[in-house]
Amino acid sequence: MHTFLRKSAGWKSGNILDVRSSLDFDKGHLRGATSRPLADGEAIPSIFLPPRHEHLLVVGDNQIMVQSLAGQLESRGRVAVEALVWQQDLCPADLLCKGISSHHLWSAPDWLVDHESWLPPPAAGPVLDLACGSGRALVWLAMKGYRTVGIDWQPEALELGRTLAESCGVSCQFERRDLRQSDQIPPGPWSVVLNFRFLQREMLATLPSLLQPGGVALVRTFRHVAGHTGHPHRRHRLEGGELLRNFPAGTCEIIAHEEGFDPDGRPAAGIVVRRKIT
Repeated sequence: MHTFLRKSAGWKSGNILDVRSSLDFDKGHLRGATSRPLADGEAIPSIFLPPRHEHLLVVGDNQIMVQSLAGQLESRGRVAVEALVWQQDLCPADLLCKGISSHHLWSAPDWLVDHESWLPPPAAGPVLDLACGSGRALVWLAMKGYRTVGIDWQPEALELGRTLAESCGVSCQFERRDLRQSDQIPPGPWSVVLNFRFLQREMLATLPSLLQPGGVALVRTFRHVAGHTGHPHRRHRLEGGELLRNFPAGTCEIIAHEEGFDPDGRPAAGIVVRRKIT
């Protein structure tokens, strides 16, 4: 086991999914592992997993089961999934832990985590996430005490968000709305407005008006780069400097702006702005 772990990209990444029973997990598990007991043949919702471009190590006590699960996850588009059959007597002592664990595999968007310090405190008001998807950003903020509202068109994504919130013991409000319609955007004012990996230009232009004075907007989505093809279509990618043009200097303070690449390699642009207090 020690030799395997030294070579395991999943273990090195810290993405360790232990599917054994909670009782067996408590008796002994790899340091940093996340417990998610699964019955044979049961699927695990993607909301509980790390991004697809990250490596993952699946640990279980049945070789056929963990190999089958690893294959299923790779068939769902994950780049690399390794399988390990748990043998506690072969686990290096410095990597062995016992008892419950608070680790989880999912994470909030990096742009949000990296700029958390600029957010108003939870008491300042509620958070709105436009095109919230499966709600990782909202649940992450709800765990920090924020009141959160998420809007999306996809019912499947909204249901995943509710599942994640319930599993984390927090309450988030999820609503199905069509953000292509201007009257579907809740007017606020909001303390924080989020918009990740979704570009609706008419909606983007309204973001400053949704913020209360001192409120903060965080936006990060796909950016056009010459020669880059594939998803999403060109019309759903930002042009160079486009984000800056949506937040006029008279009403907004630019805290951060970047045109680079997301961890999965796709070109992206992000901005953090605060509405001025006048």
